[in-house]
Amino acid sequence: MIILKKYVLLLFIKSYLLTTFGLIGIYLLVDFFERIDEFVIKDAPLIDLVSYYFYKIPFIIHYIAPQSVLLATVITLASLAKNNEITAMRACGISITGITIPIIGSSIFIAFMVLANGEFISPTTSKKMNYIFYSKLRNNQTYGKISQNNLWLKAKDLSVWSIDSFNPINSTLHEVTILTPDNGFGIKQRIDARTANWSDGKWFFMDGYLRSFKKEELLSTEHFEKRSFPVSETPDDFSKVNKRPEELSLREMYTTIQVHTREGKDTTQKWIELHRNLSYPFISIVLALISIPLSLRSSRHGGLLFCVGINLAMGFLFSFLYAISISLGRGGTFNPLLAAWGPNLLFTALGFYLLLTLDSEKAFPV
Repeated sequence: MIILKKYVLLLFIKSYLLTTFGLIGIYLLVDFFERIDEFVIKDAPLIDLVSYYFYKIPFIIHYIAPQSVLLATVITLASLAKNNEITAMRACGISITGITIPIIGSSIFIAFMVLANGEFISPTTSKKMNYIFYSKLRNNQTYGKISQNNLWLKAKDLSVWSIDSFNPINSTLHEVTILTPDNGFGIKQRIDARTANWSDGKWFFMDGYLRSFKKEELLSTEHFEKRSFPVSETPDDFSKVNKRPEELSLREMYTTIQVHTREGKDTTQKWIELHRNLSYPFISIVLALISIPLSLRSSRHGGLLFCVGINLAMGFLFSFLYAISISLGRGGTFNPLLAAWGPNLLFTALGFYLLLTLDSEKAFPV
């Protein structure tokens, strides 16, 4: 039993690596012919071209993983069926679950590895890839730059910061105004300072005024030369680098959502992107569950090409519904959670149904 599971596992791993390398090669080849003219026109160094595609590989792996799992599952089961090995295993009393558990287990492992790649590796390499393409090749001076002028920030305590300019080198704010709201819609305190310097883990406000209000009436005005106030913001809160979506990890996406929520901005699109990036790796498991019964059923009636065709059709159907669901989520029709996870749950249920009715010719006969 263990030997047979190892045999199926090794066959699946070989098929997965084969399909992964093949899809990466196709992706790189197509992308190369699309972008090579721009590299040639700009007379880019060869090292930039090589580095660009090297850093792009983790990004590609992230998005082709479900397709690789689908094709690997089809190839594995079609190969076993072609040699009548599945029939022999069933004759020995091994259930379909016992035969396919290495495939399901591998798809779960791959899903979590892809999730880890999207959290720790792909954002970093995508940033380097985009730096080469947008900054060095296209000479985009604003790519990855810190916004340093006319800053507005809604702090964790709901106070509003207005800053004329920020110097990230010495962590200095210029022409600072901080408005602290009361329990209603009024202002209870206003701080104006010519500069604010970050030192010893806190802000020191220089040459400013502290004004206190009650029900929109000015209670007091106090001038200060140098004073520290209990605020939670740090220089990092004013040094947010503009990042493209593929450069953000899940944690960074969630942090961005929290900041935008405090600022009163609509976060629907951000939640959609977060749940989409979180749910996408698990499509590998969904497609494995779908392709196992479809491959075993179709192998009874046709060869490898027929088996691949049936599974690719189901894969395209899932991709179409997934894209439609995400679009409806972005349009506000679906809740972000439902938009990203709904297709996964629907096709997971369908996969389990097909597995449970595998021996019945009444369920989706092919």
